[in-house]
Amino acid sequence: MMNVSGWQDEPAPSPSPLTARLLRWLSDATPAPQEPSDEVAARLCHAMCELCDARSVALWLDLAGSGTLHLSHRAGEFESEETSSAQVEFLAEDFPAELFFTVEGEGGTRDLATKLGLLSEETAAPSLVVPIDHVGIALFWLESEDGRLSDDWKPVFEMAALQSATFLNLAARAESLNRAFRQFAQVVAGSIDGREAGREGFSEAVAYYAGLTARKMKLDEEESQKIEFAALLHGVGRLAVPEALLQKQSSLSEAELESVRAASAIGANWMASIDGLEEVALLVRHQGEKFDGSGVPAGMRGEEIPLGSRIMAVAARFAAMTARRADRAPMSVVGGAMDSVAKESGEALDPRVVDAFLSAMGRSVS
Repeated sequence: MMNVSGWQDEPAPSPSPLTARLLRWLSDATPAPQEPSDEVAARLCHAMCELCDARSVALWLDLAGSGTLHLSHRAGEFESEETSSAQVEFLAEDFPAELFFTVEGEGGTRDLATKLGLLSEETAAPSLVVPIDHVGIALFWLESEDGRLSDDWKPVFEMAALQSATFLNLAARAESLNRAFRQFAQVVAGSIDGREAGREGFSEAVAYYAGLTARKMKLDEEESQKIEFAALLHGVGRLAVPEALLQKQSSLSEAELESVRAASAIGANWMASIDGLEEVALLVRHQGEKFDGSGVPAGMRGEEIPLGSRIMAVAARFAAMTARRADRAPMSVVGGAMDSVAKESGEALDPRVVDAFLSAMGRSVS
């Protein structure tokens, strides 16, 4: 039996210098939740450069498995150079199976590394080639005179490469799921709009203007996308309204109006029952609030109203006025709809949001 008496009094062993570097790399390289794959790649590239104090690092990726490597990011001396158009097709058998120093490379694998290196920097070949599983290749320009590192570095690079592949694959998979979810939401929104004459494409328009305004207000991309998504499905509760009522040409009775007004709360309740959509549900629930406190459902006033709901209100107002309806032609953009939105500023609509929207649409704001 192991004797553990007194172990608490023993000092913890210090990590080796290379282990400490790897731990620091892991801290720097670990992405935030939902971080886009492009930002994950940039983070990894800079962390790799710091890992071994490299002069430069170039990260080439093929996340789609297309057989074409794209120059994703560079760190170090040539970080500011253009990367968007650089790409190289490769044969599967030429993709490196393990890391190697360029001077030791052979055949098609070395040729591929040389080709990638020339596109990354014109003055010298890279020192070290590190495969990132099957999703990419990292090229290192090292500071050492002979372009080499001690053998002790090999497991450090292998561990960093393995973890990098995990981060990149997870980010790419999350983006793929998000795209699929967005496409499904677009289908649902189209089905909602298709139940009412003259409403075709309305939800997409509201989402577009809401996203445009959110980004003009310099909200971060995650928040902007959340508002855009809420705007896309802002009418989901209308599925609970009888289609005959939505298609009715004559004036609605008070009871019928109440049925339509309840749609936002119904849609919000549906969304709130789905894990991860609670914040979206809140925006949908309060889309009918007015800045002066005269709206529904809670009579919120000013900044009591969630910002996303205030943005959606402006977007929906403009989209409604510029859409063709059975009983009227669409308003003109400049002289009609924009002026109408501006007149509602401070009453139904948040002045700050109105200014951002009009500015995003190219209208000067006094």
